[in-house]
Amino acid sequence: MTGDPVEDGSSEFERRARALLTQSAEQLPGAVRSRLTQARYAAVAARSAHAPSFARRWVPAGAAVAAALALLVLYVPHGRGLAENPVANAGLEDMELLTDNDAVPLNGDQDIDYDFYEWAANEADGASASAVGS
Repeated sequence: MTGDPVEDGSSEFERRARALLTQSAEQLPGAVRSRLTQARYAAVAARSAHAPSFARRWVPAGAAVAAALALLVLYVPHGRGLAENPVANAGLEDMELLTDNDAVPLNGDQDIDYDFYEWAANEADGASASAVGS
């Protein structure tokens, strides 16, 4: 390495390509190299002449519009309070409905005697256990 800051972080491919391009540029006739240098400086000057006017004109305008939008979003009331999340509150309401003893049954079969079915199941379990033992 030669200590050149451009070459310090470069890969082998980049160093070889740079060396070949530099060598080919040095082999050009002086008149061609002079015209290329003049064209390069003219292009850089034309580019720098257009960039500042664009930046001077539009960057501050864009910043002002962004600031105005931020203020509108933050400080203008939206006409309603905090949005409620129906999904987050539904779990608590469902649990309350399920644990309420006085609630209306949701299945529509209000005549079902669950105690009878529990007694019948216990009798069936007792009968099958006694039938297996005899």
